Amino acid sequence: MIIITGTSKGIGRAIAENYLSLGEQVIGIGRTHTISHRNYTAIPCDLSQPEAVNTLTLPEPGSEELVFIHNAGILGTVDYFEKLGPNELPLVMQVNLFSGASILQKLLKQTPKTHPFKSVFISSGAGKNPIVSWASYCASKAAVDLFCQTIAEEERQLGRTHFHSLAVAPGVVDTDMQASIRNTSASAFPDVNRFITYKQTDQLYPPELVAQKLYKLVHELPLEQVLYSLRDIEL
Repeated sequence: MIIITGTSKGIGRAIAENYLSLGEQVIGIGRTHTISHRNYTAIPCDLSQPEAVNTLTLPEPGSEELVFIHNAGILGTVDYFEKLGPNELPLVMQVNLFSGASILQKLLKQTPKTHPFKSVFISSGAGKNPIVSWASYCASKAAVDLFCQTIAEEERQLGRTHFHSLAVAPGVVDTDMQASIRNTSASAFPDVNRFITYKQTDQLYPPELVAQKLYKLVHELPLEQVLYSLRDIEL
């Protein structure tokens, strides 16, 4: 069973469609859904609302391996942190980390410790290097990395076998988020021209390539660490 957040577009939709093409049962969690497939189950949930996530009911795992992929994420308002509203940071943290953590906690509680289980949070290079005007996003992705490392150690100590906790940076991907970045004014985001150049020089990964690389990492390669970059995965 494959559970994915944020499947309506971009990386999340590509990941879901890749699994569906391989005959997997996919459960999508998010505010909107754009996939129509006999093996796709939509669970409506606004991940920006803590109460909606906390009251979410998830299916019990079957006999097959459970894979949870927290892909949903938002960049937030791109501008200097001192200029942002007071709710900006909590909102980005809620979507990018807290919602996925809440779902993972539910799954850990209801999944036997001997059950094959892989947890994947989509991370970012922005969680490892500061980017001016992205304070909320950078903070959320840095938190994702350390959260996943901590969960890996906790579950090892609790005796959960056949479990892997991963934080995976996909690289710079051709998504709506990138389009939004390119439309930001230079006064709010001094580095905007670098992202415009990424698009003009074809340096953006297609979401479908990201989905294929993620599948190879999660299902075909030995998992010996927590932090990964898909730039290092060759098809």
